Amino acid sequence: MADNGPGCGLGQQVFAGQSGLAAHVLAATTNGSSSNQLFGLSFDSLGCNGETVVTAEFQRNVFVATNFDNIARDAAQGGGDHLQSLAEIMQIQESDTQRFYDLAQVNYDELFGGATTDHQSWLETLDNTLSADPTLSKYSLQTSGS
Repeated sequence: MADNGPGCGLGQQVFAGQSGLAAHVLAATTNGSSSNQLFGLSFDSLGCNGETVVTAEFQRNVFVATNFDNIARDAAQGGGDHLQSLAEIMQIQESDTQRFYDLAQVNYDELFGGATTDHQSWLETLDNTLSADPTLSKYSLQTSGS
């Protein structure tokens, strides 16, 4: 199931109809910075529905877009707070996190060697790398059927 965007709130209303990661990040930032999302969820206004679930894929996309350089630094070091947070967002089990850190470090050139600013393409490369690993393939969105 495809992600529908940054959720609800003033940001969703202001950036309605716009597509792309930048519009989603700006809408999500607007929603979070003005605390209007809580109001909207509480009173089912501003396009909010209290029953809506934020997808892990959307969380992963926003996190990577806003923390890409820090993730790259952590991958080069073989671990760190941002790589750990990415692992948590991707729901990588604690028993597999060290293997994930090692995979990111060993495949650093493939993952971070290009001068990409397209985080969606980078996430596809990460998914391909995960898919090739017998233990970590279960965390790839390609393998999970999402």
